[in-house]
Amino acid sequence: MLKMVILIKKKPGMSREDFIHHYETSHAVIGKRLLGHLWTRYVRNYPVSLMAYQPEENSVDDSYDAVTEIWFEDQAAVDEMARIINIPENNRIILEDEEKFQDRIRTRLLMVEEVDNGTRL
Repeated sequence: MLKMVILIKKKPGMSREDFIHHYETSHAVIGKRLLGHLWTRYVRNYPVSLMAYQPEENSVDDSYDAVTEIWFEDQAAVDEMARIINIPENNRIILEDEEKFQDRIRTRLLMVEEVDNGTRL
């Protein structure tokens, strides 16, 4: 199973609450309407803190504001998503909405291979 991980930073000056509200009530709705039939799972994660992992001082403000995960059954679904996104009208709708709440230059899309060992702690 394929998974896409999207790291999103909110627009400068936008509150966390406004960012989440826009993502949940506009962008996620657009995504589900245009592409949801291709996804087996769609999750938005909103970081609340950074763990003390690195010695330098940092805060959640230095991190991404959303980590989105989208699962696909196969590569054909990923390819179909790309095709749908690149239809000019769909592309315009998606990009216009992203401009309202994302720092698009800092957005990162990663295709990952998820490994789940099934262990529950």
